[in-house]
Amino acid sequence: MIRVSLTAAGLALAAVPAHAQPTGSWQTFLQGGAVHQFETGTDGGGEFSVNRAFIEGGVAYAFDRRRSIGVAVAYGYDGYDFSGNGGLAGLDPWDGVNEYRLSAPIRWGFGERFDAFAAPAVRWTAESGADLGDGFAGGFNAGFTYQVNDRLRIGPGIGVFTALEDDASAFPILLVDWQVTDTVAVQTGAGLGATRGPGLTVNYTGVEQWTFTLGARLEQFRFRLDDEGPAPDGVGEEQAVPIFLSAAYDVLPAVQLAAVGGLDVAGELTLEDSTGREIAADDFDPAPFLGFTFRARF
Repeated sequence: MIRVSLTAAGLALAAVPAHAQPTGSWQTFLQGGAVHQFETGTDGGGEFSVNRAFIEGGVAYAFDRRRSIGVAVAYGYDGYDFSGNGGLAGLDPWDGVNEYRLSAPIRWGFGERFDAFAAPAVRWTAESGADLGDGFAGGFNAGFTYQVNDRLRIGPGIGVFTALEDDASAFPILLVDWQVTDTVAVQTGAGLGATRGPGLTVNYTGVEQWTFTLGARLEQFRFRLDDEGPAPDGVGEEQAVPIFLSAAYDVLPAVQLAAVGGLDVAGELTLEDSTGREIAADDFDPAPFLGFTFRARF
């Protein structure tokens, strides 16, 4: 899943909230969570489920309200459970996948209305037992936003990332932060941590201490396999579009807990050999998921 690209871009824009951090100060953040994707069928006849967990921490320094630099480190685990004798699931292609990533978001304001960002990032993604170094990929996001008025900030960007046994990809980014009303906002960017990837969210804050979110994302997750499965040292891939609802509660001004649930649609699993040649691929049925996240600033 595209777990670094837009997450890093979102951090570049949000690492130092202009309303929250004073000039010349440091801020630390910690966020994480866990999600269970319930068992679903594949068109090849098998089934699978996934338990996902992640944690991320970082620190940022604000030169002023619109200029900041930061660094963030993260770890994620996706535990797959395949069953059945048909299709890709019948091969039992992989089980637990580890992901480590490092990003360095930068945000810089120019004049009264322009804000530029850059977010170089690297990641290592591999099945347990595989050589983590063989799961290396990296790239960056960069772009700018323009403050149209007090309620709308918008701008273009680009993401360029390498992929395991595949060509590097470049993709456009549209960044939107639109306060439609006093209680409704439309945003793109990192979004909810448990569903990492580019997407769009609609947030409602009309109930004190609560934020309700409806969102959808595009996710693509590639990882190196171990040398003992049906594709030794090969590549696994999962693609899906999660549509989700979340309810987040501000326990303290800088601490938030959230419940999240939704449905993965347009899902596909792919198994490739060590050169990137496809061995097997199966679409999977819509898969419900349920979990929680937390976020804290210090």
